[in-house]
Parts: sequence; structure tokens; C-alpha cells
Amino acid sequence: MPLTPPHNRDRGKTSNRYEDEGDRQMGGNTNIEITNRPLLRNFRATVAYDGAGFSGSQLQKVDRTIESELNKALSKILAHPVRVKSASRTDSGVHATGQVISFRTSAPRTVEELYQGLNSILPGDIRITDCRETGFDFHPRFSAVGKVYLYRILRARELPPTSRHYVLFVEDHKPFDLDLLVSYAKEFEGKRDFRSFSPRLEEGENPVKEIYLADVREDGQLVEIRFIGSGFLYQMVRRMTGLLLAVTQGRESYKSVSEALMKPEKGRVKYNAKPGGLFLEKVLYSDNDLEEAISKPAGS
Repeated sequence: MPLTPPHNRDRGKTSNRYEDEGDRQMGGNTNIEITNRPLLRNFRATVAYDGAGFSGSQLQKVDRTIESELNKALSKILAHPVRVKSASRTDSGVHATGQVISFRTSAPRTVEELYQGLNSILPGDIRITDCRETGFDFHPRFSAVGKVYLYRILRARELPPTSRHYVLFVEDHKPFDLDLLVSYAKEFEGKRDFRSFSPRLEEGENPVKEIYLADVREDGQLVEIRFIGSGFLYQMVRRMTGLLLAVTQGRESYKSVSEALMKPEKGRVKYNAKPGGLFLEKVLYSDNDLEEAISKPAGS
């Protein structure tokens, strides 16, 4: 399938802003900027986390979430309130190796101080793996050209207790046609209306997404499904995987995937795979990174 990624925009520029950009004082026709305030800077960081102990990534009023822990840690280090922006919202129990966040501050902290400081006070189930200063044109969600999600499926007689939060378990005595899984996963590739695979759409959200690659690999008892796409709707990956497993195990007709794609209806697909085996593997910010991810998926 030919790759048709969006045109890469300039995401590498850095710029300085004043803490209050509206605070440019001016008497008459003068154009003198007040410069006695610290310069505001924009940072991006890559975050890995074990999602088993969180009620998802998005900030909530009471429950423990990834964003609430990051906000708390950053506010302590920077000595002012911080609210991070995230590239993707992950459900309760979903993990990440490559979530991306951004935050702004005028505090005089270096990248290394932020990196070490965050990892010294964040709980053990969250880690910063990369931190850098970036331009104000960078937004972790809207600057992305693609995302990579991975589902790990374990086929075994029993589910090892140490794996219960990190794989989608399928008992090995149950039907499981790997060839069907490989074949029907490919039906998702291309630009399509995926509203059948989401119970809700955000206001104004476009349900048309492009799946560049739906790759299935087997390694002993472990089966991995990797989806690389321009973006994903709420629960879209879980419902795509749930329907694929239903077809693979003979619980649904082989026509179910094409029918859901050809006749989009919000929330039509009811199969919703458990979150434990799902990982947000990477967020992609350049066409080169996207092409590399498609041509050589991780684990290949």
C-alpha cells in the first residue's frame, strides 16, 4: 500500500515568549517591550508508564491518572502550577512506552534538571525517558503525524500471574486461526471512516482516519498486533482488536470487519478487547519517522 503521510511541517524552531504575551507596554506609538519578566519556555517529554495502577492518562478530579502525577511532580519542581498536554488519551489499564507530553514554564531549570528531578520524585510506575526544549509551535497531539499502538496476545494453558496486566490472554485450547488474523487485520489499512469502532466522538472530531499498517507477528506463544495510523478514535484500537479476535475464533462472520467499515455507525462494534495488553508504543512527529515505522515495525 503506498504511503500517503501528511506533509511535514516545521516543528523544530525554537522561540522565546514573555510570560504574559499580552503584557507589551506602549505608550502612544512606542513599541518597547517590558523585559523584566522571565522568558516563558516550552518543553516536551517522552513518558513510559505501567497503566495497571491508573484510571487512564487524562486528568480527573479524584482518581489517580498519569497527568495528575505529572502535574504534581512538575508543580513541585518548578514551584508553580503546571498542567501538561498529552499526545494521546489512554484508557485505564493501558500502558505506554512512548507517550509524549508538553508543558510551559519560566522557571530557570535546565533540561537535565527537569529529567533527573522528575524521575527522582515520580512514582515507580512512571518514568521520563526523554526531555527537551522545543518551539511554541509544538503541540504533542496536533503536531503528530502518526501513532503506533501495540497489542500483545498470549496463547497459553494458564495465564502467568506476573503477566496478567500486560497481555491479552487467550487459552490455547480455544480456536485461533492466525492466518485469518493476519488476513483480516489488513482490511483496516487505508483511509476509512472508523466511527463503528468508537462509542463516542469528540465534538467536531473527524471519524476518518488512515491506518498505514496493521501488522501481525507470532513469536512462540506471543502474538503481536501493531497498528500505525494517522490517529485513533476513543477505544478504536481495542474494538478493532476485539472484532479481529472474534473473527479469528469463529465467534463472528469473516464479513464482519468489512461490513463495519463499509457501513459506519457510531459504536456498532461491541467487542472491546481488555486493556491490559495494549501499549502506546510511539508518537511520530516527522514524515521520515513515519516512513521508518511503516517500513520496519518495531520488533521486526
